[in-house]
Amino acid sequence: MNDKRNVLAGLVMACLSTVPFVYGASAEVGFQQVVTQPELIEVSTAGRAVAMRKYHEVLNYPEGLHIKVNGVGYDTVQQKHHNVTGIYVLDGTKLTVHKGLQVDLSNAKPYDQPDEMAHYYMSGIYAGFGRKHVDDPKYDTKVVVHGPTVIQAVGNGVQANKDSYITLDGPVKIETVPFEQADVYAAIVEEGSIGIGTSRLADAYTGTALVPTPKPSQYARVQVTGNVGVLNKNYGLNPNPGRHGSYIVMNLGTKDSVWTGAALNEFAESGNNPHQSGVTLELKNQATWHNRWIGAKRHRSGHEELLLATGKGYTFTGSHIQTLIGGDTPETAGIIYQEDTEPIVVDVLQGYVKIVDRRPNATNTTAPIRVISNRGQLTILK
Repeated sequence: MNDKRNVLAGLVMACLSTVPFVYGASAEVGFQQVVTQPELIEVSTAGRAVAMRKYHEVLNYPEGLHIKVNGVGYDTVQQKHHNVTGIYVLDGTKLTVHKGLQVDLSNAKPYDQPDEMAHYYMSGIYAGFGRKHVDDPKYDTKVVVHGPTVIQAVGNGVQANKDSYITLDGPVKIETVPFEQADVYAAIVEEGSIGIGTSRLADAYTGTALVPTPKPSQYARVQVTGNVGVLNKNYGLNPNPGRHGSYIVMNLGTKDSVWTGAALNEFAESGNNPHQSGVTLELKNQATWHNRWIGAKRHRSGHEELLLATGKGYTFTGSHIQTLIGGDTPETAGIIYQEDTEPIVVDVLQGYVKIVDRRPNATNTTAPIRVISNRGQLTILK
């Protein structure tokens, strides 16, 4: 019982302070009900380190979960990468955590290379390969966390790939470490969906649903450090089938909620977005977004065939927000600090938003933000 109290106390304290960390089948899938996992899972190795690796299982943690991982992501002698991840769930696994989740992910030598492997083998939470055997929503991979989520990650914070969905209802704190060569994200989706600071399940997002939903009676604090990425994985090994969209929804609705990072939408960058994949950002009640790209930009090597065939690249040309939802009144507006040289592009603006122009190039006379469909009010401040 003392261990349970300590874990839960740690979850609450971690929401208030930063935790230091080291840089660095058959057609029918049978689900197995598991309810006896320990609430503290700790793994420490000199190589591969994955605290939870599950395939087509149903997992419930009614008393909360604390994940501690310490591994080495890259063996320089053998020139081999290792998976250093907190939660790694695939093939239709259903994971539900109540009373909060804490993931402490340390990696003495991360796999910092300009290729795809950095995405898939370094994450606080990785959910992927839903519907691997059967094309039925029953076999989607899902992670739902109720209560405080605190993720300190060397690599991605949370990642939802093919037919996989992650919902963190909050409060949420995600911190990532920038790399020199590998592009990593606080939240990244590839034909999956992630909801941060919302009780609406991520598997309910669609292209037509990226509009205001019923307002919650109370917003949870959300503090995120790291970029977010909506990636079009239509090349290389295990390309996504392109059956539906990729969505990130993040709610910043309290004065102490803040996001520092930028938003890459590869579908928008390429000009081909059949499912209206993108990011919905709710920013109100003086919550703040510091828009600046953190760490390495997305690497384009390996996309040559795609580029030759389409003539369209995936270069980051600025944060692209599908729907930006501001405050209900000028007094409850959210605040954007534009700190990146590239402009922000918003498809639809709703509500009141203020933007403070802090671009490094003080002589730039172009607008710091471009709104395609303005259904609210934007105030630009110097």
